[in-house]
Amino acid sequence: MRKGVMFSFIMIFITLSVFSLIVIQNSLISHRREEIFIEMRVNSLENMYEGLIDDLDKSLRIITRRAILAAFSNVSVSEAGEPPEPLDEANETLAELIRYGTLDGTPEPIMENATFTYWVGKIEDLTLLKGFDSYIDINSLEVKPYDYIHLLVIARLNISIIDTQGVAELNRTIDVNSIVSLEGLEDPLYPLYTSGFGDNMIRASPYLGNYTQLLLIGNGDNSYVYGESTHDTGDFSDKILITSDLTGLGALNDAKGIIFELEGTNLTPINVPYLINLTATTLIPNSPNLLLDGSGGKVWFIDNLIIDSENSYYHPSENGPSYLDRLEGKFTTQNKYKSQSDYTIGMESFVNKLAIYFAGGNVTVQEEKTNIDYIYFSTDSPVSYKVKGMDQLDPDPYFRIDNQDGHHVKYNVSNLVY
Repeated sequence: MRKGVMFSFIMIFITLSVFSLIVIQNSLISHRREEIFIEMRVNSLENMYEGLIDDLDKSLRIITRRAILAAFSNVSVSEAGEPPEPLDEANETLAELIRYGTLDGTPEPIMENATFTYWVGKIEDLTLLKGFDSYIDINSLEVKPYDYIHLLVIARLNISIIDTQGVAELNRTIDVNSIVSLEGLEDPLYPLYTSGFGDNMIRASPYLGNYTQLLLIGNGDNSYVYGESTHDTGDFSDKILITSDLTGLGALNDAKGIIFELEGTNLTPINVPYLINLTATTLIPNSPNLLLDGSGGKVWFIDNLIIDSENSYYHPSENGPSYLDRLEGKFTTQNKYKSQSDYTIGMESFVNKLAIYFAGGNVTVQEEKTNIDYIYFSTDSPVSYKVKGMDQLDPDPYFRIDNQDGHHVKYNVSNLVY
């Protein structure tokens, strides 16, 4: 009997122990599940925050470019025959357009449902679909120059994201810094000083520091000429001939110019620009357009400068106005903007005088003035120089360049101006 009682007691103890272990295990599993759930919600919250910041940055860049279009339209279009008028404070005007979609308190149609405030609200709605309440307050919004081809927009935000299940919460005050490209937008300086008729799209020059190249130095004479070169001794009429020697060649003066290594036995007087260099055919193998300066004893490649000027590409400029300055109709960089960036914020382009002429509106083209835009449009008139080769271009031989801000060195034309 005692053995039976003892066995029953043991069985009860084992059963209770197993049950206790099961309860403890289930409790641990439940706790771990809760921990995993919390971890997942926290991770989701952090991912939500990172995505939210990325979306705010992208939307701010898109909205800023739209705001620039709205600002530009107000300085490029005249009313009742009056010339366009510049903005007073371009940075503050853009900040107002970005945040509220208004210019001096007046709604701009292009900014309808496209303000930063509107998109903040849309982002708040989207986070709710993912199980989070978000609240984004815009403390401040500033527009500054970043470099010559970008603006910097800084939005200071209070962000609160709360898990709708009450698991996690995040509260931060941050600055969203968006760098906004100006490429593809219009330069306000052109319409402002052509009664609204001139225009120029901002495109960064692909030739910075590589506008002209000195290819050859030798002995020559007979002035200079620009044109297509060729190595074909059988067809060089109206071209710059490049050859090893002149032996057996006739009609040399039918060429635009001649670059040769040896004079050979041909004693025909050369009346066109020429240059002698013992490695000419090796150094110029691809027959590009050339500037042959016979009198100066040099051969140049200047096509980069030609293409740059024809397209009115933009270059960084220490003294030229930044984009914000241009919206205000200024001809130089103002200290209020220069002090806001560690980079060069000024820009300059070559005015295409022919394009200005054909723009219409009876705009007077100043043929003798420098093509540097901020000087061309101003009342300033520094001495301006022609550039060898560019004065022979058809149909626009009116390219000029001043040296007021070191432009001869900057564009590598010191040996080409006259």
